Amino acid sequence: MSVISDIPAKDLEAIEQLRDAVREYLTPYYDTNFNLLRWLKGHNYNLDEIIPKLKNHLVFRKSHWKLDEVTLKPRNHPIHQFWMSGLTGDAVKTPNAIINVEQTGTNDYWGMLQTFPMNEIMKARVYDLEVMLKSVMEKEAKTGQQTSILYIMDLDGLTFDTKLFTLVRGALASISNFMSEHYVELIHSFVLVNAPTFISAIWKIAQPLLPERTRNKVKIFGANWKNEILDLAVPESLPAYWNQPGEPAIFHANVLRSVKLPINEYYKGGMLDERAKTLAVAASKTGFVERIGNEGQKLKWTFETDGHFAYGIYFSKDPGEFDTNKMECVYPRFNKVPGPTYVPLRDEIVLPKTGTYKFWFSNEHAYFHTLKIRHFINVE
Repeated sequence: MSVISDIPAKDLEAIEQLRDAVREYLTPYYDTNFNLLRWLKGHNYNLDEIIPKLKNHLVFRKSHWKLDEVTLKPRNHPIHQFWMSGLTGDAVKTPNAIINVEQTGTNDYWGMLQTFPMNEIMKARVYDLEVMLKSVMEKEAKTGQQTSILYIMDLDGLTFDTKLFTLVRGALASISNFMSEHYVELIHSFVLVNAPTFISAIWKIAQPLLPERTRNKVKIFGANWKNEILDLAVPESLPAYWNQPGEPAIFHANVLRSVKLPINEYYKGGMLDERAKTLAVAASKTGFVERIGNEGQKLKWTFETDGHFAYGIYFSKDPGEFDTNKMECVYPRFNKVPGPTYVPLRDEIVLPKTGTYKFWFSNEHAYFHTLKIRHFINVE
């Protein structure tokens, strides 16, 4: 028996317009009214703005990352043994919301960056985001009502040091930007609990780096947070590790504690050697590295950068084409990646067609810094 949704007729009309515009990119899994409605709400129903962004996301979903199939696999990325899942259950007190608890204060983000390349960190993060999306979609299918994630960020254990400032300006801002770009309106609100005394200093730095809609969803609870949080969610969906010895056990969700990465497993490979080629991209510019390959061959790469960057890989029938809007995206485009890279990024794809493949690197955010990318990019 199908559930009738509570989507207004005007929204249903806008959803159909959007669906028609991206139909060739949509997959049956992702093609729901509520998924498309999220994009409409997240971009003020501006189809001119939404369509290229949604197409980029749908290309990402169909890439070799295969987002539609991610949750069919076990949660077993090497990073997951340190970065624990925090999805617990329905908030109940906040209608149509599911709780996710992020152990922001104790998650060893610095250790992750010193051990794994950023693209692997994103793969681990994407798994959990897809689990959240799937949970939301399943609840929407049952209730007929738009659902979202109430994202609790537990700041207990946060240390005031230069590493934190580097993370806030780099990796954490990048992940936040990625979430707002690809998981539009999935998050109901970000609720910060266990906030340290220096939270105002951190927020002052983080606030301008976050997308506006993300900033507006942040709530910072004070010393009375354990009572305040119970106004938003039932104790069955809140982590049991908040209970204190000798006090009544109020919270009941089983959330495993995060684990630090061993320092002796940090990446020790050093910089790429003198055989690596270098691409220099001037401030506010983009650059390309081109390779020609045949269908079925493998395109393999390893690269590092000395600053923040964006990148993607495109197929072009015309070797002289430099407009990415006229090329076919064959690898997810990441629009904000922190640098300098501590661990070189490595990956490979099987070439879908014979022709010219272009690595696109962007330094468009920079005012003065010339971005240097040292790379090994080969077709085998």
